[in-house]
Amino acid sequence: MLERHIADYHFIADPTTGMTMRWGTTIKDNPTWAPVPELADISISNHCSKGCSFCYKDSCINNEFLSVEDYCRILDSMNHPQYGNVFQVALGGGEPLEHPDFLEIIAETCRRSIVPNFTTNGMQLTPKICGSLSGKIGAVALSVSSMADLEKKKLAFLIDAGIKTNIHYVLSKNNLEEACKILRGCYNELLNGINAIVFLTYKPAGRANAKDVIQDNKFFRAFLSLVDETSIARPRFGFDACFVPMLLKFSHINPSFIDTCEGAFFSVYIDHKMNVSPCSFSAGKDSYSLKDFAFYDIWNHKFNSYRTKWKSNCSVDCMHKSLCHGNCPYYPQITICHE
Repeated sequence: MLERHIADYHFIADPTTGMTMRWGTTIKDNPTWAPVPELADISISNHCSKGCSFCYKDSCINNEFLSVEDYCRILDSMNHPQYGNVFQVALGGGEPLEHPDFLEIIAETCRRSIVPNFTTNGMQLTPKICGSLSGKIGAVALSVSSMADLEKKKLAFLIDAGIKTNIHYVLSKNNLEEACKILRGCYNELLNGINAIVFLTYKPAGRANAKDVIQDNKFFRAFLSLVDETSIARPRFGFDACFVPMLLKFSHINPSFIDTCEGAFFSVYIDHKMNVSPCSFSAGKDSYSLKDFAFYDIWNHKFNSYRTKWKSNCSVDCMHKSLCHGNCPYYPQITICHE
């Protein structure tokens, strides 16, 4: 169990279950930010052979890999001399499993008592790889934009190895109708054995096209009505932080169960070139290189202007404003919050 109690910030995390809890001065208070990031989202490459049309990183076959040495340098740079290291990392790319030293990267993460997780397109999954990862991974996420992309045998490789498996479903204008079917339980047999399906908000970055951003239409409203439905048998499901404003505005989910965007407040993104930014969608904005600055100079000082800007970027008068803080500062068009 990891525990941190630092002034008005308190954090508890269980590496076995992945459960975390944070509070401020009292259990009813939300802390402003974490003295040490709870999670680091790290791209270990920008190399991928699949070529998805919606890839926000514009990854391709380019052999751009983060070296194991630089990866270790990143982890060690986040190890605060007084408060310790991050609780977990989310490894991405590119395609992490195409990194030639992927298993060594996992080993180095575990050696530092950090929980490794990763997202994959699943093409490289085999029983051998899953066996090698068994007992070392917090969770694996399979990324899809259509249920037709989800291969049952790939799921079985992970589930049979005892690896907690999530589905990351990239939610766009084009697949809202299918997403409704997921929430109606139409794919329960295919999704049997997974931990949860997480709906990720489509972002118009990289190869992704702005015309495919979620729109407020009948399918969007039908999807949200199904979110509130409690009588349907279906897998557990959740959303990325980018969808929080819409959940607060249009659904009846208890706000206590919703966590807002954590970038630069409780989590951090580091790319394969060792650039540190609030999140993976910042596209080079608010970015600082670990080759030029110490990590805690970036976290404690360089990010302050972003934190101030992020807190006041919404002009809509809404009862939930204090919770969601408004539009995405990088892609405001993905936030469908209409009065």
